[in-house]
Amino acid sequence: MRPAFLDWYQRLGRLGLRLLCLHLLWLAWTLRGGVVLGVFPATAALHGVLRDDARTAIAHPEEPPALAGLRARFGELWKREFAAANRLGAVLALCWAFLLVDRRVVEHLDLGAAGPLLAGGLTVAGVVLGVVTVLVWPLQSHFEEGAGALLRRALVLTAGRPATAALAGAGVGVLLCAYYLVPGLIPVFGLAAPAALATAVLWRSGVLAPRALVSA
Repeated sequence: MRPAFLDWYQRLGRLGLRLLCLHLLWLAWTLRGGVVLGVFPATAALHGVLRDDARTAIAHPEEPPALAGLRARFGELWKREFAAANRLGAVLALCWAFLLVDRRVVEHLDLGAAGPLLAGGLTVAGVVLGVVTVLVWPLQSHFEEGAGALLRRALVLTAGRPATAALAGAGVGVLLCAYYLVPGLIPVFGLAAPAALATAVLWRSGVLAPRALVSA
């Protein structure tokens, strides 16, 4: 029992350290792009490294991901995905802006009986868009496609594999609630923990099966 517990404890410690390193790299490369142009490539690079980790875990299950070369790999992915990630991020930002503006309009206009229906529809749309946002970045790291194709793929995944999509979305939601209750977790794990959870769900579900791997 004790060796098993120690092994589990060491694995948890290595995971926490890696998530911390990835969070710090995400912050550094977000700032490198002046935040606006850096945040989406940094997010793509983060998911790209997590994809590498998932592949390593499949090929070498007893070999933990190495910290050596992590910064270089992150920077390589940031530069490679700079344009594509910013295009995808811009489309997502426009979708969220459109949804939020519509929500404000519905809240401030007297639409009669149609008001609650529209508000309910926008709530459902917000949940779907939230799940799509969670799923699209792991997909972006795995498939060399444009923003439109990736969003369609995320929507198809949400509709075709609702259990997987719900598990990923709910898991990220629980983590965000934990961040709200314990704000000290944010500067330690930041976006790295939700990204790792979503990536793990997709890989374990078989959506990103090894046979579907594209060239890195």
